[in-house]
Amino acid sequence: MTRASDRSGLSARARLRVLSRAFWADRSGIAAIEFGIVALPFFLLVLGIVSVGTYFFQVSTIEAAAQQAARAIRTGQLQQSQGSYSGLTTDAQKKAAFLQAFCTAAVAVPNCLTKTSIIIQSSSQFSSLTSPNCVSGGSIVSNSSTTFSPGATSSMVMVTVCYPWAPFTGMPLAKMGGLQDGSFLVQATVAFRTEPY
Repeated sequence: MTRASDRSGLSARARLRVLSRAFWADRSGIAAIEFGIVALPFFLLVLGIVSVGTYFFQVSTIEAAAQQAARAIRTGQLQQSQGSYSGLTTDAQKKAAFLQAFCTAAVAVPNCLTKTSIIIQSSSQFSSLTSPNCVSGGSIVSNSSTTFSPGATSSMVMVTVCYPWAPFTGMPLAKMGGLQDGSFLVQATVAFRTEPY
C-alpha cells in the first residue's frame, strides 16, 4: 500500500516536472508577445507619418487654391464683374463667388464652403497691409464678419484663407490642435499688386 502511494506520488511529481519543463520550453507564444510589445509604437509611428503627410497635403492644396482664386482679383475680373463674376454687383455676392472659386480649386478640402473664411484687404502700399487674425475666441472667425476689400487697379491686395483642419474627427483623446475644438489652423496668404486693368 505504501509502495503504491509512493509510486503515485513520484509519478505526480514526475508529471509536474515534465509539464513544467514543457511549459518553459514551449516557444509558440513568443511571437504574439513580441508583436504585442512592438505593435503599439509601430502603429503610433505609422499614424504620425500619415497625419503629418496629410497635414502638408492640406496646406499645399489650400495655398495652391488661394493663389488660383486670387488671380481673378489680380487681373480685375472680380472688381469689374467679368468672367465667372459677371452679373455680380454686391460685395456679398462677389465674396460668395470667390469662396466658391477657392473651394472648386481646393477639391481635397472637406466641408470647404462651411468651414473656410476668406479675408481680403487692399491698400495703396504694402506696408499698410497687416497680417489678419484668423482666430477669435479659440475658433475660426466667421466668414460673414471678415473684411472683403479687393481694391481697384494697381492696388496692393492681401488674400488670407483660414481653415480649421481636424485630422482625427470623432476621436476624443486626439484633440491636439490649438483651436477650441482641437483642430489645427491652416492659413494661406497671397499678397500681390493688381494689374493696371
